[in-house]
Amino acid sequence: MATTLDFSQTYDAAPAAVRAMITDDTFINLRATRTGATTVDSEVIDEPGGGTTVVVTRTMPANVPSYAKSFVGETLTVTERQEWAVPAADGTGTAAATAEMSAPIAFTGSMSITTDGSVTTVRTFGEYKASVPFVGGKVEEMAKEQTVRYLTKEQEIGRSWLNGER
Repeated sequence: MATTLDFSQTYDAAPAAVRAMITDDTFINLRATRTGATTVDSEVIDEPGGGTTVVVTRTMPANVPSYAKSFVGETLTVTERQEWAVPAADGTGTAAATAEMSAPIAFTGSMSITTDGSVTTVRTFGEYKASVPFVGGKVEEMAKEQTVRYLTKEQEIGRSWLNGER
């Protein structure tokens, strides 16, 4: 069994500006620290042909219930990987997305940047799979809830960034 995440962030900016933001090393580090990371290591790789790979490893306090402390510990390290394909002329596009964690859970999915002409949407879709007997579903749901809080805060930071507030 796995737990599905389907979350959309919206921005009043062109798709190319949103893609430039989410693949900007300074923004990546800013969002990580403003969402609670105590350490951040990021790399943005411009791939031959026009794609972009983003790899971010961040460590943060593990704010988890007592039943999860034994296998998560006091901190949680998350390594996110986004492999963005070559964007369309308007900046829209897709990425394969994964997140590996220092806990026995992982995320596999995709991201997309779309527009309706006035609003750009970044959609993150995929599933969590925990390898914890008996409480795996609870762990997956907890990871989903924390990711939704993180992406909500990231959207707030992104909107400020796109408005020139840094």
